[in-house]
Amino acid sequence: MGEMVLYCKEDTLSRPPRFSYARALHHVTLRCNNREFLFTDPSFQLFHEILQEGRAKFGLSLYNYCLMTNHVHLLFEVSHEDTLSKAMHWIGNTFSRRFNKDTGRGGHLWEGRFRSAIVEHASYLFRCMAYIDLNPVRARMVSAPANYSWSGHRALKEEDRRELDFHRLYIQLGDDAATRYARYMELLSEEAARPAVSLARAHFVGTQRFVGRMIRRFGLEIGRTAERKELECGLVCVGPKVGGQPPRNAD
Repeated sequence: MGEMVLYCKEDTLSRPPRFSYARALHHVTLRCNNREFLFTDPSFQLFHEILQEGRAKFGLSLYNYCLMTNHVHLLFEVSHEDTLSKAMHWIGNTFSRRFNKDTGRGGHLWEGRFRSAIVEHASYLFRCMAYIDLNPVRARMVSAPANYSWSGHRALKEEDRRELDFHRLYIQLGDDAATRYARYMELLSEEAARPAVSLARAHFVGTQRFVGRMIRRFGLEIGRTAERKELECGLVCVGPKVGGQPPRNAD
């Protein structure tokens, strides 16, 4: 089955709102302008270096990432309410300047601003980690996540804290690194059996209770400014409504 895209076309909101708060868990995507396939190993290495600089500079808790040839996926927890925009502005602009200088390229690198979804820790952390790991597999670039060089999967397997942070829920999967990784691989296999659900145009994903709290917190109105999509097992995803008015309390 193909990827399930939950929401409308890219231009339904010219400036997607920014929802965040201290300790929020974000799935973030950045895509090349015109969806061009611009990235190769040198640019992957450059982005990786800048990502790690940004992780230290802004106090990001980085739980997974994947660098594809025309887009990137990041999963991190922010330290403060304003961390998301500051960190992504710095990472995106720093990479763009260095990439254009190194390649002799001019003009915009990224297709608009980054997109981000707040992910509920308890219900969707592992599914989001797995979705990110499965990107190169579903793109038929590799047969297994461990075979892809430009993601956080190998650092997960090795519990390399120079590369990633390890969420308390991940640590609770087992008493040692091998047990934790084996259990995570079981969860990844479960996710691989489901249709892929893109969060690129989502605001929030999690349980009904969590999403309800987010809707109230940020003043969204289902049916006017946002749309709700039911997933399975009581999970819900909320994203922008076609032609909806910008919600309040969003920068």
